[in-house]
Amino acid sequence: MVSELQSTLSRLRSKSGVLLEKYHALKHENEALAEENRQLRDRLAQLDKELERLRLDYDYLQMARMITPTRESVMQSREILAKLVHDVDKCISQLME
Repeated sequence: MVSELQSTLSRLRSKSGVLLEKYHALKHENEALAEENRQLRDRLAQLDKELERLRLDYDYLQMARMITPTRESVMQSREILAKLVHDVDKCISQLME
C-alpha cells in the first residue's frame, strides 16, 4: 500500500513537473505575443496617421488639379489682358492729347 502511494506521489510529481514546464513555456510565449501585439498596434497607429496624411495630400492634389487652368481659359485670359492693355494705352494717349 505504501509503495502504491509512493508510486502515485511520484507520478503526480512528474506530471506536476511537466505541467509546470508547460506553464512556463506558455507564459513566455504569451509574453512574447503580448509584446508583438503591442508593437503591431503601434505600427498600425503609425500607418493610420500616414494614411490620413496621404488622403489629405490626395484631396489637395485633386483640388489643385481642378483649379489648374485649361488651355481655353488661358487663351481667354490672354485675350482679356490684351484688350485691357490696349484700352489702357488708348486712355493714356487720349490723356496726352
